[in-house]
Amino acid sequence: MAGRAARHRGQSGTTLIELLVATLIMGLAVVMLVGLFSTGAVQSVLANRDAAAQAATAYELEKVGAAQYSSSPTSYSECFASDGISSTAVVAYQGTCPGASKIRADVSVRQIQGNLQQWTIVVNGAAGGPIGNPVSTFRVNR
Repeated sequence: MAGRAARHRGQSGTTLIELLVATLIMGLAVVMLVGLFSTGAVQSVLANRDAAAQAATAYELEKVGAAQYSSSPTSYSECFASDGISSTAVVAYQGTCPGASKIRADVSVRQIQGNLQQWTIVVNGAAGGPIGNPVSTFRVNR
C-alpha cells in the first residue's frame, strides 16, 4: 500500500496540467472559429457590394448604348439600392443619393472630336469611395 500512495502523490499535479492544456487548446479553437465566422461575414458583405456594383455598371452601359445620340449630352448620377437595380434615382452629377441607396453610378461624358464621345462610368459605395475600376465606352454618330 505504501508504494501505491507514493506513486499517487508523484502524479497528483498531472491532471491539473492536462486540464489547463486542454482548456487552452479548446479556447484557441473557439477563438479561431469566431475569427473564421467574422471573416466569412465580411467577405459576404463585400461580395454582395461588388455584385451590386457590377450590376449597376452593366445597367448604365446598356442605358448609354440604348440612348439616342445627342450632340450635347450631360453627365449624371444614378443611385441604386445594394440589393438590386429595381429602384433607381437619377440625381445631379455626383449628387447626394436618397437614404435607401447604397451605390451611386456617376456617368460622365466627354466630347472627344466631332461625332465621337467617351462615356465613363464610376461606381461609388455608400462611403463615397469607388468600387472597382472606371469603365468607358465610346459613342459615334454615324
